[in-house]
Amino acid sequence: MASLDKVLQIQEKASKLQFQYWQEEVYLSPQWWFLLFSLMAPWFLFWLLFDRNQAFRTWIVGLFIMLTSFFLDEVGASFQLWEYPYTLTPLEREVFDPANFTLLPIVYMLVYQYTRSWKGYLISLIFVALFNTYIGGGLFRLIGAYELVTWKSIYSVPIYYLLGVLARYFVQCLKKSEHQNKTSSST
Repeated sequence: MASLDKVLQIQEKASKLQFQYWQEEVYLSPQWWFLLFSLMAPWFLFWLLFDRNQAFRTWIVGLFIMLTSFFLDEVGASFQLWEYPYTLTPLEREVFDPANFTLLPIVYMLVYQYTRSWKGYLISLIFVALFNTYIGGGLFRLIGAYELVTWKSIYSVPIYYLLGVLARYFVQCLKKSEHQNKTSSST
C-alpha cells in the first residue's frame, strides 16, 4: 500500500502545481478569454441558423458528437498524445472544452441539418474533417491552447470524418426504431 500512498502524494503535489500555474499564467490571459468566447459565442450563431423542425434529430447528432469527442479527447490527453496548456478551469482534465462542447457539435449539427442525402453529407464531412483538423486545430495551436505531443494532425482527419458518419447513422437507427415502434403499436 506504500506505493499507492506515494502516488496519491505525487498527485496532490501535481494538483497544487496545476492550480498555481492556472491561477498565475492562464486565468484571464488572452488565451483564456478566447476559450471563453469560443465556448459561448457560437451558440448564438447556431441559434440563428437552427431549424427547429428538425430539433430532436439535430440535438441527437450534437449530443453524440459532444460525448464521443469528449471521451476520445480524454483518452488522448490521458496518454499524453496532446496537451492543453490553457484551459477555462484549473481542473486537471478540462470539462468545458470549447471544441468538444461547442465548436464540434455545432459544425456537425449544421452539416446534418443542411444536407439531406447521404452523398451530400459524406462530401460535406470531408470538408468538416479537414477544417476541424487544420483550421480549428491550427487556430488553437497558434494561440497556444492546444499542443500536439506525439499525435500528428493527419491522424485526426479520418476520426473527424468517422465521427460524422457514426452520428448520422446513429440518428438513422433511432428513426428506424421509432418508426418500427409506431408501426408495431398501431397494429
